[in-house]
Amino acid sequence: MINQGECPKCGKRLLHVRIESVFGQNNDSDDIRCLSYSCIHCNMVLNVQLDPRAKPRRRTASAAAVVERVV
Repeated sequence: MINQGECPKCGKRLLHVRIESVFGQNNDSDDIRCLSYSCIHCNMVLNVQLDPRAKPRRRTASAAAVVERVV
């Protein structure tokens, strides 16, 4: 059984975690904004999840079309 609140690698108690914004890929398609949670003691990644607050990103082709229309 896994002890909750302890890092599985270093065994130290996790009172704080490091949260970083990272990009993930879905079937070699567009980058997806994600959040990575890691141990502050040994930097082991504990979890990665989709960023629930991320705004949808424009595709590069559609963004270029918008720029061409403006110019």
